Amino acid sequence: MNSQDRLEYFLNGITEYIEGKNLAPCEFKEEFQKADQISDERLKTLTRDELFDEAFLLYQYADHVGQERAHTENVIRWCNDTLQRVIAYGVQHGEWDKYEKHDTKVATILSNDAIASAVNNWKLTAEGRLEHLRNREYNIKRKAEILIEKGKRK
Repeated sequence: MNSQDRLEYFLNGITEYIEGKNLAPCEFKEEFQKADQISDERLKTLTRDELFDEAFLLYQYADHVGQERAHTENVIRWCNDTLQRVIAYGVQHGEWDKYEKHDTKVATILSNDAIASAVNNWKLTAEGRLEHLRNREYNIKRKAEILIEKGKRK
């Protein structure tokens, strides 16, 4: 099994567990984005119930984004574990000067080992996505909280 197949196997196992325990969030709906992109004019005209309905949609959207964040965190964990194994093997079995710095060994392994290089690229991509997902999830939840507070005041 190659690295990509191992990663897919790992992620599929997690997905099967989540779905088997009925813990998966609802599927994405267009209403989520509509609630997220509500205009100022429309916001001013919403009734109390409509504010709560829009907040509910935003919380569902945040749950959807949170599921994607968790998926991305799992990819990063798998990549870290795989990289540690590949690097440990490379350090142990490579021909190194006994005074060679560990960072130099790691960099050499990452540049010369195709598997380590690919996994490191996956990790870097996932880390880049993760920050966006965290920020997006926070902002969506914050919008929902604002709608709830606005609804309480009506």
